[in-house]
Amino acid sequence: MNRTRNLYRVIVGAVALALTSSIFAQIVVPPDTVLAFNARAKITYADLLADMERLPEENRIEFLLNEKRVAAVIENLLINKIMSAEARASGLQDNPKAAAEIRNQTERVLAKYRREELETKAPKIDLFPLGREIYLTRLKDFERQAIYTSWHTLIKTQGRTLESAREIAKLVKAKVDAGGPLDQIAKEFSNDESVTANSGYITPTPLSNLDREFANVLEKLKEGESGIVETDYGVHVVRLLKMIPRHRPTLEEVKPYLLAEADKVYKVRIVEDHLKSIRTDPTLKFEKEVLKQIRPKLPEIPPPPAAAPPTRPF
Repeated sequence: MNRTRNLYRVIVGAVALALTSSIFAQIVVPPDTVLAFNARAKITYADLLADMERLPEENRIEFLLNEKRVAAVIENLLINKIMSAEARASGLQDNPKAAAEIRNQTERVLAKYRREELETKAPKIDLFPLGREIYLTRLKDFERQAIYTSWHTLIKTQGRTLESAREIAKLVKAKVDAGGPLDQIAKEFSNDESVTANSGYITPTPLSNLDREFANVLEKLKEGESGIVETDYGVHVVRLLKMIPRHRPTLEEVKPYLLAEADKVYKVRIVEDHLKSIRTDPTLKFEKEVLKQIRPKLPEIPPPPAAAPPTRPF
C-alpha cells in the first residue's frame, strides 16, 4: 500500500508541476511591472519572482492565490529594500561580517543556478534504457491493487439486540439475492447516515481502505454475490458489484512516466558527478590544525561528589 501511495504521490507531484508550469506560462505580466512603491523604493514583479525561488515550484500557484501572503511578502521586500539602501548609505556593506555574509549568500545563489545550468545543458541521451532499469528494479512500486466496487446496508445494534440486527440482515440479504432494487433496499433498511446520498453504494476502492472485517468478507465474494459481516458499526449486508484484479502495468503503459523519472535521475547524476569531482579534487586540503584552533574548548565538568557512606543504625 505504501509503495502504491508513494508512486501516486510522485505521479501527482509530476502532474502538479506540469500544471504549475502551464499556469505560470499564462501570466503575461512584464518583470519590471511595479507591484508596490513609496517615495523611497519600489517592488517589481521580478523582485517577487526572485523571492518565490525559496518556494518549491509546485507551491507557487497556491502562494500567489493567497492575497494576504503575497501582500506580506511584498511589504517585507519593500522594507528590506529601504533598509538595505540605508545600510549602504551608512557604509555597512564594508563591515567585515556583513561583507562575508553577503559573499556567502551570493555564492549560495550562484551555486544554485550553476546546478540548474548543469541540468539544462546536460548532454542529450536515450533515456529509455534508464527508464527500463527503473521499471525492473521497482516492479512492486508499479503494482496497482485490486479495486472493489460494492454496495452495503448497515443494520446498527443501537436500540435493538444483536440477534435482532442479525435477523434483519438475513431478511435484507434474501431481498438482495432475490434481485431486489439495491437503492430502495438500502433506503428502507440501512441505518448508515450516508444512505440518502449514496443509496448504499461504496466508491470503487482497494480493500486496504475498508474496515478489516468488511474487506475480508468482500474479498471472498464473487461478482454478484452477497454476504453478511459484523463490524464495530453493526451488521452489514454487502454485495460485490465489480472487482478489477491486481494489475502490474506493462513497460509501455508507464513509459511516459518512466521517461520523466529517468530524466530526473539522469540530471541528478550529472550534478552529483560534478560535485564528486569537486569533493575528490586531489588539491583539496583541510587545514586540520587551524580547524582545531576554531573549535571551542568546553570547560571540564568536575566529577560528581562521592556518595556519603551509609549511616550505621544504632
